[in-house]
Amino acid sequence: MMASPHTVISVVGSLNVDLVTRTSRVPAAGETLTSESFDIGFGGKGANQAVACARLSQTHSQAIEGRPADVEVRMVGAVGEDQFADDFLKSLQGDGLNISNIQRLPNQKTGVAVIIVESQTGENRILFSPGANYAVPADNLLQDDTDVALFQLELPTDVVCKSLTDLNYIRICVALFLIGTNDVNVPLYANHHRSYEI
Repeated sequence: MMASPHTVISVVGSLNVDLVTRTSRVPAAGETLTSESFDIGFGGKGANQAVACARLSQTHSQAIEGRPADVEVRMVGAVGEDQFADDFLKSLQGDGLNISNIQRLPNQKTGVAVIIVESQTGENRILFSPGANYAVPADNLLQDDTDVALFQLELPTDVVCKSLTDLNYIRICVALFLIGTNDVNVPLYANHHRSYEI
């Protein structure tokens, strides 16, 4: 494959819809409370990193108008076939992300994080339903023209390890963020490229 004329950052990670409820306190078992507010956001550690990279890599007008930037940011992951997926993908495109490597997996739901925030203290409680994130196949998810690859551990460990192993054959910069799991026993790979654990 011919090298890209610009830098390519690929973020391999999770895509979750955040369902955020704010309340003065958490209800007791069997109790119903009226919340202070409710919001829907698009996140996941992978998607958040990809959006941050895209926003730092281009001007707002470049993103809105679809004009090319010196850095291309690709999100690599999966959403389901549900009502959340279309809006999620549109939001990522609106931030200037290349979404062609996001799979829409049949018979899966998009990942969801149900978040309850106590408005007085800021304490939160999160219930994570991984959905399509945990159905991503353990294949090489990166294209050969990738210059920088970012990973977290909100996808299955075997999926991350497969891509990391395949990276032995290309010279790129890799950052592995040890977040998203309590199991950080991820076998790291040969040193044919620069790699960082964060």
